[in-house]
Amino acid sequence: MRDEIHIKDLLLRGIVGINKEEREKRQDILLNITLFADTSVAGRSDDISDAVNYRTLTKRVIRMVEASSFFLVERLAAEVVALCLADPRVEAARVRVEKPGALRFARSVGVEIERTREDLAAQPNRVFVSLGSNIDPVANLQAAIDQLRAHDEVKVVALSPVYETAPVGTVDQANFLNAAVLIETSLSASVLKSGVLQPIEQALVRVRTEDQNAARTIDLDIVLFNHDVLELGSRHIPDPDILRFPHVAVPLADIAPYTIHPETGQALAVIARKLTAARGFRSAGILRRDDVALG
Repeated sequence: MRDEIHIKDLLLRGIVGINKEEREKRQDILLNITLFADTSVAGRSDDISDAVNYRTLTKRVIRMVEASSFFLVERLAAEVVALCLADPRVEAARVRVEKPGALRFARSVGVEIERTREDLAAQPNRVFVSLGSNIDPVANLQAAIDQLRAHDEVKVVALSPVYETAPVGTVDQANFLNAAVLIETSLSASVLKSGVLQPIEQALVRVRTEDQNAARTIDLDIVLFNHDVLELGSRHIPDPDILRFPHVAVPLADIAPYTIHPETGQALAVIARKLTAARGFRSAGILRRDDVALG
């Protein structure tokens, strides 16, 4: 038997809808969330580390909704469910999203969905991979994309524009070309890295040195894996560089502007916009390379 944790009548404001006025003005959004989990361990131990941290989860939901810009309440509900199931203790989640006053003569209009961890497991993993190269970069980026597309267990869903970026750290080297790709796969993060991405890097003669900012033929990094928060070897997912560097955030936002960062709750478009405003991304010699046609 699964226990239930209820978060009732969470009233927030965000952008959701298809009409012009709905796209321009934030509106009330009412959320009711039920988390299904085994609370018996926490009930015996009285230790917060054994419990579902609904406070942290709620903060993530608030950040996500307040930064939202979805067209459909169905999509917003699905994003909230995914955030809930990112906690490994949550076995299933029921989410009701309502828009008060959205329909004449009706108190509210809403949608209610329920998903289990198995429901999400049956769907392919959605993975964002960041690409970078400053050694024969046009050829190596194209080769990396071609090899991803040729892999039997990887489906390339979307590819960003390519940007030319100044090097970070070790500045005495050629500029980089950077892009991002969205893929779908049944592979786990660790298998995708070791069985697909690293072999592509090896095939393109990626040489790793003590200088992590050194020139390279190709760099293929998992930066987002579903809504998961995980450690992949020495790397943290979501990649902290999403929040630090425009050359990572902007290509991601190009292909999935409304995808939510699972730790900050912000849409990728919001993150990219803040970084470009703060760093002068487009005015600092970092140019879109329209002459590089990957695909």
